[in-house]
Amino acid sequence: MIYTCTLNPALDKMGYVEKIQLNQMNRLTHIENDAGGKGINVSRDIKALNHKSVAVGFLGGSAGTFIEMLLRREDIDHHMIEILGNTRTNLKVFDENGVSEFNEEGPFVLNDELEALLDFFRSHLDERCILVISGSMPKGCGLDTYKRIIEIAKENEALVFLDTSMKYLLPSLEAHPDIVKITSADLAKLNHIDARLSEEEIASMGRNFIRQNCEMLCVSHENQGIYLITKNKILHCTPMDLEIKSKVGVGDAFVAGFVVGLENGLRDEEVLRLAGASYAAASQRSNAHPKNYDEVHAYLDQIIIERI
Repeated sequence: MIYTCTLNPALDKMGYVEKIQLNQMNRLTHIENDAGGKGINVSRDIKALNHKSVAVGFLGGSAGTFIEMLLRREDIDHHMIEILGNTRTNLKVFDENGVSEFNEEGPFVLNDELEALLDFFRSHLDERCILVISGSMPKGCGLDTYKRIIEIAKENEALVFLDTSMKYLLPSLEAHPDIVKITSADLAKLNHIDARLSEEEIASMGRNFIRQNCEMLCVSHENQGIYLITKNKILHCTPMDLEIKSKVGVGDAFVAGFVVGLENGLRDEEVLRLAGASYAAASQRSNAHPKNYDEVHAYLDQIIIERI
């Protein structure tokens, strides 16, 4: 079973306007509401791949009620800890120039609410499980929270995929997640380099990273595709020549394809191929979610995997 962990989900409110005029009244042509949060995105994309997952996290207030209703409507299994605080609302305003995002910080999570989530993982994770930990943390969660969750997963012999920003990544690496996804820019920062990395540098720094921290490393390299680095090989998923309709959330589709491939026991090359196809399919939809497996399957044969 795949579990996804979203500690700081959000109600995504998307507004559309012809062109944003600064310091003036802007009338939105229409508004859409959707569930947000990287782990929840992964669970929804897993569902599109005809697989099951359990979305785990915190929800509170009216925004939390909306997200839980959507998960039920989409038939996505979930276990959400009800909190006293209100789930955040993120505003995305789209105009002819792209999208402007305004993200709230999130609620304050009480210690007993956090302990309830940790207890859930203690009692449900085992060697048959894959745990995806994604995104940011709300207030009340210490920077060691992901580390604590990873330690519980490792004690129960579950596989852990970690996809988060540098702020939360560094304290979490002490627990040695199995798979980490980062950007090449963050890999450069970890090595105190203020420049765009070459393929050779990504390979060298990536090998050093996994020697110290994990078993597999996924490095997204701007518009140059994604590298999968293990102790024995380096694979490169080259980008397709597609007009991307949405960049927000396509990385979560990649993660969904990756963990579904792992659960299916695919070889590394085929895991990366499925992840790349899921990414491509998501990039062609405005909400960044593949509609179904057929959409993903249509790209499988077009995904080029090279061994470096």
